[in-house]
Amino acid sequence: MSEETTRVRKENKFVELFGSFGLPRLIAVFFFFAGIDVILLRKSGTEAAVSWQAFIEAIPVYVLIIRTVITFAILTIARFLLRKTKTPDLLDSSALFVSSVFFACSVLFKSEDFYLGLGVFAVCTVFAAYASSRTDTSSLEKLPSVAAVLIVAVITVAVTAFVCIVSYCRHMTYNTACFDMGIFTQMYHQMKLDFTANTTCERDYLLSHLSIHASFILYLLLPVYALFPSAITLVISQAILCFSGVIPVVLIARKHGFKGLFIVFASCIYIFNSGLISPCFFHFHENCFLAPILMWLIYAVDSRKTVLIYILSVLTCMVKEDAPLYIICIGLFLFADEKSKKRFHGLILAALSLVYFVIIMKILGTTGSADMMMEQRFSNLVFGNNTGFTGMVTNILTNPSYFFSLFFSETALKFFLQMMLPLLFLPFVTTKIHRHFLLLPFVIMNLVIGSGYHYAADLGYHYTFGTACLLIYMALINTADLKEDTRRTVISAAAAAAIITAAPLLTYNINHIEEYSKNKVHYQNIETCLTSIPADACVIADTNYLPHVASRKEIYLLSEEDFSTANGKVLSIKDINKYDYFVLNEKDGNTQGAVAILESNGFTRFAESEGCVVIYKKGT
Repeated sequence: MSEETTRVRKENKFVELFGSFGLPRLIAVFFFFAGIDVILLRKSGTEAAVSWQAFIEAIPVYVLIIRTVITFAILTIARFLLRKTKTPDLLDSSALFVSSVFFACSVLFKSEDFYLGLGVFAVCTVFAAYASSRTDTSSLEKLPSVAAVLIVAVITVAVTAFVCIVSYCRHMTYNTACFDMGIFTQMYHQMKLDFTANTTCERDYLLSHLSIHASFILYLLLPVYALFPSAITLVISQAILCFSGVIPVVLIARKHGFKGLFIVFASCIYIFNSGLISPCFFHFHENCFLAPILMWLIYAVDSRKTVLIYILSVLTCMVKEDAPLYIICIGLFLFADEKSKKRFHGLILAALSLVYFVIIMKILGTTGSADMMMEQRFSNLVFGNNTGFTGMVTNILTNPSYFFSLFFSETALKFFLQMMLPLLFLPFVTTKIHRHFLLLPFVIMNLVIGSGYHYAADLGYHYTFGTACLLIYMALINTADLKEDTRRTVISAAAAAAIITAAPLLTYNINHIEEYSKNKVHYQNIETCLTSIPADACVIADTNYLPHVASRKEIYLLSEEDFSTANGKVLSIKDINKYDYFVLNEKDGNTQGAVAILESNGFTRFAESEGCVVIYKKGT
């Protein structure tokens, strides 16, 4: 045997043992222990925003070296034992992928720092992508479909259960309010009694919620509420409805060639999407129906199931008066995407939805709601002599530079990143221009409306339930168009990105669980006070207490407009004799003056929980 042959064999053994000089393995070990350190430091009371200085002071250098060497050696031996399989490189890549995501989630635990999140996201997502790209991951496609679906089900149930628990604790710690929890609680109570959607707390007088929003879809949840009549039923139903949309996501992923573990990664893009998780924590809203209905509609369009397309389009339009915009855009996408005669179903859908939109807006206009919504939602685009929808279009065409300037504020750009980073900007990665029809709802409903109505461009509210679904679909089909090895890398990286961006959203809300657990008796005492109010009484209540007493025919919101004040002193209370009970927040600055006026008008103290709520009853 020549010296050259011996040298080559030794080099090959060295490569088998260390693999790319062990760099991915070394980085994996570093990230793993760095994540562990963050958890231990936080548990010991160190500031949540962990700095490198904290590591230096808390972790001795010899400990860092010893544990790194030992762990690296163990992984190296494991790699050597698996050298005759395809697993060695996959072992290193998997370790780096998992440790990168783990470290990011550890650092971003309960974090509200957007810029910290941006930095950690950039670093860890790059390493996750590198880990996915440096080896052949085709073997991961061999995971049986049943096992993949089971993993998706377990993850979905876990996330849904967590969101349900948080939502319950948020409500029980009085972090829900009249808008939008109180109005839907009263509305469903009334629907259960006589099928009307009447409320009194929404506009301070008796009217149907359907005269404000064309949300006929709400009746689908009525049987569930009738069995379990509670505000808790609504917030739990919202989470279940939202995350049930993962079922069509799995079907779409399989149809587009994703297999094995990559079906799980595709599903994680939906399950951990910030635009779906965050609004689930905000009370209850009819827009939650958009997530499952739109995902099933997209699946029907993707599979060209014509009858199902029309049924789900009708259901979408029933969610809200602006929901036809989704159908118009999806219809135009279908028309451009399909090459057979079925393409004309897209035009039919778009045309019918447009007609419905015009009709329903005219109907709502008779109540003044349509005009109010236009002024509120498009305040930045409706001005001067050009008012209404026509005026808005005229203003855009007259000065398009102003229109585009609305998208480049710090708030708009931050929101844009929050929506696109979890998807790695994949909705834009296509040469098929017609797919951008699916981007229009995001542009109009979030970016355009959000420029003047900030709630629409805020993850904390319910305006992303629908637009997020279309963006997720675009990300999936654009990824499916890539070459097989690139597709596997990109979908893995996108799953990592979704999990990393969801980590602070999910973990921050643990605070609500901890708050309720620590002070459960305190909050139960408040609930006891509130539930002691007779069910047939006419009540006016502070916004955070209102949802807890909203299951009645007459409930009103106590706001600043109900007090006449001068120099910070309450002089009188509007329509004081209209109400049987006043539910006051003792932390409110007007409460002390209100109490004096109530007592001087014959009201007596009915119940109280010291320092929080005080209830006054008319008469003795």
